[in-house]
Amino acid sequence: MKKNRLINLAILIAITALTSCSTLSSSRNTEARENQQQKITSAYDSAIWDSNTAKTWENLQRIPSSQLTEMKKARLGETEQTWVELALISKDENRNTRDLARALLAWHEQNTTHPANQLLPDTNTLRRLANANPPRQIAVLLPQNGSYASSSQRIREGFLNAYYTNQLKAGKQNVKFYDTSQTQDLASLYEQAVAEGADFVVGPLVKEDVEQMSKKGPFRTPLLALNYTEPHLFNALPGNFYEFGLLPEDEAAQLAASARRSGLSDAIIIAPQNAWGRRLTSAFSSEWQTAGGNIRETWYFSPKTNFSQEIAKLLHVDLAKDKELMEAHSNRAALSQQRRQDFNVIFLFASAKDAEVIVPTLKFYYVNNVPIYATSTVNANNTNVSENDLKDVVVCDTPSNRATDRLYSVGQDAYLLSQTLNQLETLQNFPIQGATGALVLSMKQQVHRRLPCRTVRHAANG
Repeated sequence: MKKNRLINLAILIAITALTSCSTLSSSRNTEARENQQQKITSAYDSAIWDSNTAKTWENLQRIPSSQLTEMKKARLGETEQTWVELALISKDENRNTRDLARALLAWHEQNTTHPANQLLPDTNTLRRLANANPPRQIAVLLPQNGSYASSSQRIREGFLNAYYTNQLKAGKQNVKFYDTSQTQDLASLYEQAVAEGADFVVGPLVKEDVEQMSKKGPFRTPLLALNYTEPHLFNALPGNFYEFGLLPEDEAAQLAASARRSGLSDAIIIAPQNAWGRRLTSAFSSEWQTAGGNIRETWYFSPKTNFSQEIAKLLHVDLAKDKELMEAHSNRAALSQQRRQDFNVIFLFASAKDAEVIVPTLKFYYVNNVPIYATSTVNANNTNVSENDLKDVVVCDTPSNRATDRLYSVGQDAYLLSQTLNQLETLQNFPIQGATGALVLSMKQQVHRRLPCRTVRHAANG
């Protein structure tokens, strides 16, 4: 009997010890989770929240849905938690006007005093959007022959892909294509499409055709052109006429914004000596300087440029002296001190062919710890691009990142905009996450893209 009591006592002591260990372990895990959440909350507090409502919303818009979901789990204040809920609605429901409007109405009813309400229209407008119907027949005006036929075909394929994917939500909807290469009178083609039942028109594509159509109107049925007219200082676009496409200036704006957010301020610009290079340089320079950046030098190159000699000159590297120093020293850190030190970022506007020479040459002449930002043109498919040619270059491009997919993505987003253009007009603080980027509508009736920026880790064709 005594022996049994001793055994039972030993078991009780063992159980108590195990329970204590388990409780201690659980307590430590809970404490670790709480510490981690506190760190997450602290980081979010310092990086996102601002007394300015628009600034807070802009910060939240740059955060992916997955991170926003993690933020919901962190210990945020009630106001911040509600901000995150609104940001998730914006991310999750933005591609369907009715779903987004209904979600915003529900959010507003639960949070009538939240500062983010100033981002929303009145409830009557939201109810009108919640009951809006998509177009029943879409006319697409594209060239089916000539030099733009292949580009047109990729747009058509992307458009139809989005159309068939959305059929269950959109219900019965017709699409009819019209060949713009068969007529000079695009206004009559538009009228024909409307007479045949179109309540939304997409196209034309060619810039000259868009310019021609912009001089007509106002239009009784909305028209979404797939290119942009030249900027007009005084003339607004006609009513119901909108423009969308792969505008290079959108990339320039994203490069400037991304670099300034990273604390960079003193730039060298490298661009081709042609109309495209001068246009993009002008647009970027305006964005960069408005954001508080400085331009140390703008260097233009041509097909005849000797990149080795001219880039050395740009960077103030004396080739003869450099050779002497290389023979005397093997320390590249010491050698790099001979180049100019008055810049902390380079912006490169170039084709893939030129970039594969320019980027390695910059690095050869000691631009190793200075970030290089580039437009999507460096991503053009080029099987000769070495795996390391563009390594560490920051590129702001469409989410697809491949040149062959961009026109296909334009087609996808053209269909998306045919369903949601009234949403963009009414909910200007809520971008639509499209295949070409986050889509927003300007006061000038132009759709612009906010693009993701990524650092190249492998070849552009990889």
